[in-house]
Amino acid sequence: MNATTFLRDTSMVRKRLRRLLLVMLTALPPLWAVAEDLVVIIANRDNPNTIDRAYVAKIYTGALKGWPDGTSVMAFDQDPDSDVRRSFYGTVVFKSAANMRAIWSQNIFTGKGLPPKVAAPDAEMKRVVAAHRNAIGYIRASQLDASVKVIQSEK
Repeated sequence: MNATTFLRDTSMVRKRLRRLLLVMLTALPPLWAVAEDLVVIIANRDNPNTIDRAYVAKIYTGALKGWPDGTSVMAFDQDPDSDVRRSFYGTVVFKSAANMRAIWSQNIFTGKGLPPKVAAPDAEMKRVVAAHRNAIGYIRASQLDASVKVIQSEK
Protein backbone atom coordinates (compact mmCIF):
# COMPACT_ATOMS: atom_id res chain seq x y z
CA MET A 1 0.00 0.00 0.00
CA ASN A 2 1.44 3.34 -1.00
CA ALA A 3 0.97 6.66 0.80
CA THR A 4 -1.73 7.90 -1.60
CA THR A 5 -3.88 4.81 -1.12
CA PHE A 6 -3.41 4.97 2.64
CA LEU A 7 -4.48 8.64 2.78
CA ARG A 8 -7.50 7.99 0.54
CA ASP A 9 -8.61 5.05 2.74
CA THR A 10 -8.08 7.08 5.91
CA SER A 11 -10.12 9.94 4.47
CA MET A 12 -12.99 7.56 3.62
CA VAL A 13 -12.94 6.12 7.14
CA ARG A 14 -13.10 9.63 8.61
CA LYS A 15 -16.04 10.54 6.37
CA ARG A 16 -17.91 7.39 7.39
CA LEU A 17 -17.25 8.07 11.07
CA ARG A 18 -18.51 11.65 10.70
CA ARG A 19 -21.69 10.40 9.01
CA LEU A 20 -22.21 7.82 11.74
CA LEU A 21 -21.70 10.42 14.45
CA LEU A 22 -24.15 12.78 12.75
CA VAL A 23 -26.77 10.04 12.50
CA MET A 24 -26.27 9.12 16.16
CA LEU A 25 -26.54 12.73 17.33
CA THR A 26 -29.71 13.38 15.35
CA ALA A 27 -31.28 10.22 16.80
CA LEU A 28 -30.82 11.43 20.38
CA PRO A 29 -33.63 13.50 21.91
CA PRO A 30 -32.79 17.10 22.73
CA LEU A 31 -31.71 17.69 26.33
CA TRP A 32 -34.79 19.79 27.14
CA ALA A 33 -37.05 16.91 26.03
CA VAL A 34 -35.24 14.44 28.27
CA ALA A 35 -35.71 16.66 31.32
CA GLU A 36 -39.45 17.04 30.63
CA ASP A 37 -40.00 13.33 30.00
CA LEU A 38 -38.77 12.10 33.38
CA VAL A 39 -41.03 9.35 34.64
CA VAL A 40 -42.58 9.51 38.11
CA ILE A 41 -44.12 6.55 39.90
CA ILE A 42 -47.50 7.38 41.33
CA ALA A 43 -49.92 5.88 43.83
CA ASN A 44 -53.29 6.77 45.30
CA ARG A 45 -53.09 9.69 47.72
CA ASP A 46 -54.62 7.57 50.51
CA ASN A 47 -52.12 4.73 50.13
CA PRO A 48 -49.85 4.83 53.22
CA ASN A 49 -47.09 2.65 51.74
CA THR A 50 -43.66 3.94 50.78
CA ILE A 51 -41.51 1.81 48.49
CA ASP A 52 -38.23 2.10 46.62
CA ARG A 53 -37.35 1.41 42.98
CA ALA A 54 -36.38 -2.20 43.66
CA TYR A 55 -39.83 -2.85 45.11
CA VAL A 56 -41.48 -1.19 42.09
CA ALA A 57 -39.40 -3.36 39.75
CA LYS A 58 -40.55 -6.48 41.59
CA ILE A 59 -44.18 -5.41 41.24
CA TYR A 60 -43.84 -4.77 37.50
CA THR A 61 -42.05 -8.09 36.88
CA GLY A 62 -44.62 -10.05 38.87
CA ALA A 63 -42.23 -11.03 41.67
CA LEU A 64 -44.41 -9.18 44.22
CA LYS A 65 -48.18 -8.93 44.28
CA GLY A 66 -48.72 -6.77 47.35
CA TRP A 67 -47.82 -3.60 49.18
CA PRO A 68 -45.58 -3.74 52.27
CA ASP A 69 -48.68 -3.52 54.50
CA GLY A 70 -49.99 -6.78 53.00
CA THR A 71 -52.72 -5.36 50.77
CA SER A 72 -52.78 -6.43 47.14
CA VAL A 73 -51.28 -4.13 44.54
CA MET A 74 -53.04 -3.14 41.32
CA ALA A 75 -50.36 -2.21 38.77
CA PHE A 76 -51.06 -0.21 35.62
CA ASP A 77 -48.92 0.19 32.51
CA GLN A 78 -48.81 2.71 29.68
CA ASP A 79 -49.31 1.63 26.05
CA PRO A 80 -46.67 -0.88 24.88
CA ASP A 81 -45.38 1.47 22.17
CA SER A 82 -45.24 4.62 24.30
CA ASP A 83 -42.02 6.48 25.07
CA VAL A 84 -43.01 6.82 28.73
CA ARG A 85 -43.30 3.01 29.05
CA ARG A 86 -39.90 2.46 27.43
CA SER A 87 -38.40 5.08 29.75
CA PHE A 88 -40.04 3.53 32.83
CA TYR A 89 -38.86 0.00 32.10
CA GLY A 90 -35.40 1.16 31.09
CA THR A 91 -34.75 3.45 34.08
CA VAL A 92 -36.78 1.86 36.89
CA VAL A 93 -37.14 -1.84 36.09
CA PHE A 94 -33.93 -2.06 34.02
CA LYS A 95 -35.57 -4.32 31.43
CA SER A 96 -36.24 -3.95 27.71
CA ALA A 97 -39.64 -4.51 26.10
CA ALA A 98 -38.45 -7.93 24.87
CA ASN A 99 -37.33 -8.88 28.39
CA MET A 100 -40.70 -7.88 29.80
CA ARG A 101 -42.62 -9.87 27.18
CA ALA A 102 -40.54 -12.93 28.06
CA ILE A 103 -41.04 -12.45 31.80
CA TRP A 104 -44.80 -12.07 31.48
CA SER A 105 -45.09 -14.96 29.01
CA GLN A 106 -43.41 -17.17 31.59
CA ASN A 107 -45.52 -15.77 34.46
CA ILE A 108 -48.72 -16.42 32.53
CA PHE A 109 -47.63 -19.90 31.43
CA THR A 110 -46.68 -20.93 34.98
CA GLY A 111 -49.79 -19.36 36.52
CA LYS A 112 -47.84 -16.82 38.57
CA GLY A 113 -49.95 -13.91 37.43
CA LEU A 114 -51.09 -11.55 34.72
CA PRO A 115 -49.27 -8.43 33.51
CA PRO A 116 -50.36 -4.95 34.63
CA LYS A 117 -53.46 -3.54 32.96
CA VAL A 118 -52.99 -0.73 30.45
CA ALA A 119 -54.18 2.76 31.37
CA ALA A 120 -52.96 5.39 28.95
CA PRO A 121 -52.31 8.21 28.28
CA ASP A 122 -51.10 10.00 31.42
CA ALA A 123 -54.51 11.53 32.17
CA GLU A 124 -56.16 8.10 32.18
CA MET A 125 -53.36 6.68 34.34
CA LYS A 126 -53.86 9.46 36.91
CA ARG A 127 -57.64 8.94 36.91
CA VAL A 128 -57.37 5.18 37.46
CA VAL A 129 -54.67 5.43 40.14
CA ALA A 130 -56.58 8.18 41.96
CA ALA A 131 -59.72 6.00 41.96
CA HIS A 132 -58.12 2.85 43.45
CA ARG A 133 -56.38 2.87 46.85
CA ASN A 134 -54.05 -0.02 45.96
CA ALA A 135 -53.13 1.20 42.48
CA ILE A 136 -49.65 2.03 41.22
CA GLY A 137 -48.67 3.53 37.88
CA TYR A 138 -46.29 5.94 36.21
CA ILE A 139 -46.59 9.14 34.20
CA ARG A 140 -44.42 11.91 32.78
CA ALA A 141 -43.27 14.33 35.47
CA SER A 142 -44.78 17.22 33.52
CA GLN A 143 -48.26 15.64 33.93
CA LEU A 144 -48.12 15.34 37.73
CA ASP A 145 -50.87 17.00 39.77
CA ALA A 146 -52.45 16.75 43.24
CA SER A 147 -54.81 13.88 42.31
CA VAL A 148 -52.04 11.32 43.00
CA LYS A 149 -48.90 11.09 45.12
CA VAL A 150 -45.35 10.44 44.01
CA ILE A 151 -43.74 7.40 45.57
CA GLN A 152 -40.29 8.42 46.69
CA SER A 153 -37.65 6.08 45.32
CA GLU A 154 -34.44 5.37 47.18
CA LYS A 155 -31.28 4.14 45.53
